[in-house]
Amino acid sequence: MNYPVDARGVRRSRQPSPATGFEAWRSTPAQGDELLDAVAAIAAQFERPFSDLRVKKGLALDDDGLVPLDQLDHALEAVGLRCHLVRRPLAGWNAHDVPAILLLEGDRPLVLTAMDDQTCSVRLPGASSDDQIDRRLLETAYSGQGVIVRHNPASETARERPWDQATKQHWFWSEVWKERSQYGYVMFASLLINLLAFAMPLFTMNVYDRIIPNKAAASLWMLALGALFAIAVEYGLRLARTGLIDEVGRGIDARLSQRLLDKVLNLPMATQRGSTGALARRVTDYEQVRDFFASTTVVLLTDILFLVVFVALIAVLGGWLAVIPIVAMVVMLAMGWVLQRRMSAAVADAQVDASMLQTTLVETIGSLETVKACRAEGRMLGKWRRLSASNAYTQEEMRKLTATAVNLATLCQQATGIALIIGGFYLFNAGTISMGAIIAIVMLASRSLAPVGQLAFLMTRGRQAFVTLNSLQQLMDQDDERDKGSRSITPEVRDGRLQLDHVGFRYPDTERESLASVSLNIEPGERIGLIGRVASGKSTLGRVLCGLYDPTSGSYRIDGLESRQYDPHDLRQALRFVGQDAELFSGTVRENLLVGASDADDASIIDAVRRSGADEFLGRDTAGFDFHIGERGARLSGGQRSFLVLARALMTPAHLLFLDEPTGAMDSQTEKHFVDRLQAAIPASQTLVIATHRMTVLGLVDRLIVMDNGRIVADGPRDEILAQRAAS
Repeated sequence: MNYPVDARGVRRSRQPSPATGFEAWRSTPAQGDELLDAVAAIAAQFERPFSDLRVKKGLALDDDGLVPLDQLDHALEAVGLRCHLVRRPLAGWNAHDVPAILLLEGDRPLVLTAMDDQTCSVRLPGASSDDQIDRRLLETAYSGQGVIVRHNPASETARERPWDQATKQHWFWSEVWKERSQYGYVMFASLLINLLAFAMPLFTMNVYDRIIPNKAAASLWMLALGALFAIAVEYGLRLARTGLIDEVGRGIDARLSQRLLDKVLNLPMATQRGSTGALARRVTDYEQVRDFFASTTVVLLTDILFLVVFVALIAVLGGWLAVIPIVAMVVMLAMGWVLQRRMSAAVADAQVDASMLQTTLVETIGSLETVKACRAEGRMLGKWRRLSASNAYTQEEMRKLTATAVNLATLCQQATGIALIIGGFYLFNAGTISMGAIIAIVMLASRSLAPVGQLAFLMTRGRQAFVTLNSLQQLMDQDDERDKGSRSITPEVRDGRLQLDHVGFRYPDTERESLASVSLNIEPGERIGLIGRVASGKSTLGRVLCGLYDPTSGSYRIDGLESRQYDPHDLRQALRFVGQDAELFSGTVRENLLVGASDADDASIIDAVRRSGADEFLGRDTAGFDFHIGERGARLSGGQRSFLVLARALMTPAHLLFLDEPTGAMDSQTEKHFVDRLQAAIPASQTLVIATHRMTVLGLVDRLIVMDNGRIVADGPRDEILAQRAAS
């Protein structure tokens, strides 16, 4: 389905035909992104600013580029709203619940804007006005589920609600807190399991003290059946608890992984430091944190709370013998505390080693051709071996500490059993305790010390979890480029008139300025060439112009407004940057063309390919658009990759197209073909800026800018600048 779009590629409302109504819409298949239409309509009801690009940027879209139902809460959060899914009949909805999103048959969304006893006002997906329909007609299509939407106070800016900043939801604990009801079931199951744990000690005590002395076989079988029933119920509860924990863990995993990757994708380019492998390792380490805090610890917490009950029962049966397991618990916790302090240094070393290993592996596999061409296999193997040895040593230290904690806990449990039997011997001789009670006490002590032993072990693991959580927290605390676009009104690029006034830029952790006091005006529709020596600042200027980096000094205005007033995603849609090392992704040609234009139809894809000239090589392969290009386009030549990257840039309209050395990997004939296609593909109203050293490409421009050491040293008509350089 084609949508009307503006120059930013932002979809406008689809206007239904006069004959289109609820029944006609219901009888036709879904067209376009109906859920996103519903979010747009709800945002309008709450007077919240809405942009397709900004909302979809933080969502996990399906294979067709549409918003799935499980991303609805994230979509509404992006426009400053919150929601929760409810199951209720249509009669259960009232005026206080609207506006709301109703889910019809097939999970098709419909916005309910008003209702009374007879009629409902609804907004069909893509429509610009409400339709009045009979309430009974809506009830026939209603699935019984709906989404209640409310304003989200957390969406207020720090300036408007500074008192809320201290209570801002934590990225990890907020996700765990959402599952509090499920964890309630887990703790209730743990409570029952611990109560059933009394069955075996009590069964054993009664058999030794009453059944055996009285030879009561009938009573023995009755007690045995009861004990077996308790064991069976305990087994079932353990299975149910494990399944529930796994189900909750999967949900938390899905949300945390999306949240972390979303954060990585929205880090400002200037703050992305360190290696790719280290960053990837940090992101994937969240599973350790989730497993420790959201799974193991929840079960252990209930078991620890039951220690009081177990020790109290031991005191009832054996009096002062209860002191023995208490002393053992204190010793085990003390040992765990000492070991976890030693674990801290080992965990820090292990994280560094693991990050370096990941970095080396990613770099080696990603640059395998270069490694082979440089005959660097031995060097990379040597580096890998040294890092592996170091990592193995640190992992060994961690395993030793963990094993020490487990073994000491086992030792304490065994010593406790021996001490209880010795103490029970003297109490039995004194006639204050029975033989069955001694056995029951030993069993209860073993059960009570088991979670303490786990706690001592978890204290060592807990150090690793806290270090990992702190590392992830540092990632989540970094700036988010979306923050600067979180305004009540976000402008859009109208004409594409650019003004740079003494703009400077310096990459992070460098002293040299890549741009120094650059002043430049670019009018819509200009054709500009950038030339200069290597590292003169051409590519950096393009990145600043297209919003990939913010200037570190000076002023950059777009259509008269400071560039930081624009949403970064909208800005990059209007000002398109195509770098000389622009990446392609593993997949088909079609999948690569749809990156950033997921709702484009086949006609748009074919048109972009023809305008770019990529149809020349695609037409010669029987697979066509289904041709698998390999990782990073490895199955394509350099020139073919350039054509495909250009086609991707032409998929959606833009005010400015910046090309950085687009023909660097082409021969002269291919370059001429590329230039001819590019000249025909760029409309007169679109600004074109090309950084190049090729004279053939300069034939496309009429204005030439010369850069040197991050400064503009010449700017004027192309022929005049070229003549001056030739004369000098």
